[in-house]
Amino acid sequence: MSAPSEEYDTCMELHRSGEIGEAKERLIQLTEQHPEFALAFNALGAILKKEGQILQAIQYAEKYCELEPNDAFGFTILSSFCIEAGLRENAEDALMKAQDLRFKEHFADAK
Repeated sequence: MSAPSEEYDTCMELHRSGEIGEAKERLIQLTEQHPEFALAFNALGAILKKEGQILQAIQYAEKYCELEPNDAFGFTILSSFCIEAGLRENAEDALMKAQDLRFKEHFADAK
């Protein structure tokens, strides 16, 4: 079995070559075998969103944010997914979290 990062790279190569279904299936397996590997959840969220499966995409984006709680961009993506799904309160919560993280990062850099 390859390392999670190697399998992820393989999945991204499959995706770039147009083999979206195969990439998606392998990413699902990767999340099951390595539930701590955040990038796989992020990629699955993006693929599912493009396929119009927004509620599933949100679940994967939420898991990514749970695994990477200091990634402001991840919360921004989650917010945009929630907006598309009509989940305004969830979108606002995620966006507020993203803004809070950016604020903290900005002032941490200023020290």
